[in-house]
Amino acid sequence: MSAFSNNKIFSPFAGLLLALVILFQYLLPWWSMALASAIAAFLLAGSAGGAFRIGAFFNILVWLAIAFWSHWRSEGILTTKIAGVLPLGGSAIALFVVTLVVGGLIGGLGALSGFQVRQLIKK
Repeated sequence: MSAFSNNKIFSPFAGLLLALVILFQYLLPWWSMALASAIAAFLLAGSAGGAFRIGAFFNILVWLAIAFWSHWRSEGILTTKIAGVLPLGGSAIALFVVTLVVGGLIGGLGALSGFQVRQLIKK
């Protein structure tokens, strides 16, 4: 198995997933990342586990970039206020962690769903 197989970070699946997630997050609502992950996994994922791992990883990366960008643009004010509204004790770091966990789960489950739909269609 080469380093560029469908279960590795550097694969056609990962590239398509990253491109779709960035595009969908820019143009569509937040939940569109699940749709982007499902499309990419439906077309190119090699296994269910690989689909979930890569889907979660790249969605975490994109949401981390968006979160840092929002934090930086508001000089931390927005992040601190949102963390204060949620039961996080006003901690911006806790807000980042919760955001990344949610983003990873949504992206991973979206990719897993796309892979499973392809498996159902094959049968």
